[in-house]
Amino acid sequence: MKRVSAKHNRFKRSKPERSERQPVSREWGRIFNRLLLVAAVMGFVYGVERLGSQLESIPVDRVVFAGDFRHVSREVLVDRVTSHLAVGYIGLDLESIQSELEQEPWVYRAIVERVWPRELKITIVEETPIAVWGNGGLLNHRGKIFLPAKELRSDASLPLLTGPDGGAIEIMRQYRLMSQLLGDENLVLQRLQMNDRGGWIATLNGGAVLVLGRQEPLEKLRRFMWVYKQQLAADFEQVRRVDTRYINGLAVSWHQLEGS
Repeated sequence: MKRVSAKHNRFKRSKPERSERQPVSREWGRIFNRLLLVAAVMGFVYGVERLGSQLESIPVDRVVFAGDFRHVSREVLVDRVTSHLAVGYIGLDLESIQSELEQEPWVYRAIVERVWPRELKITIVEETPIAVWGNGGLLNHRGKIFLPAKELRSDASLPLLTGPDGGAIEIMRQYRLMSQLLGDENLVLQRLQMNDRGGWIATLNGGAVLVLGRQEPLEKLRRFMWVYKQQLAADFEQVRRVDTRYINGLAVSWHQLEGS
């Protein structure tokens, strides 16, 4: 019985030895897994960096311009874009290219986009002038003044609008309203001026000048239209000037009376 007890005691003492070795092996396993994870992450980062450097080195093979070019020079646009191409296809700063192109006076908007694999497409929308502004430029459909080359400013088909700085949008609005009223009688507003004191002066086709004053110019123009239909239409070519600043009527100056 004693021998059996001794063997039984030796068997019990062997269990703690194996349990002590198990935590050590598990710890080494965790360290090994962490090393594998770090190596995988480093490999992934390295691969991404290599791929990024390869993509950045892809050149732009073709630049395509689209749009109706009437005033914009394609050669000038090419010169503005060329300096942005050195960074490669992926590194292109599309917003910077757009801003560069829209510095051209006749460019209203530039739409810049990548076309895979190596093409840059640029769509140009030109300015649409609705009037000549003073002596310095043209006025677009949104009341913005732009300054093209001098040889492109003279266009007899465009009206001439003049006024103080900051008044372009209001003058353009009044021009449109007045043109609608005059269009009913086939009269054309060729020039509209707002002077420094806020007074309105309109010049019609044929040279007749309408002095509309500062207050309610549209109402005064309507009064002129009524008188025109009733009394002036037949001989309007002889009218030099119409002053509408009177409360109950108009003052008309005639060409044949200039010498008297």
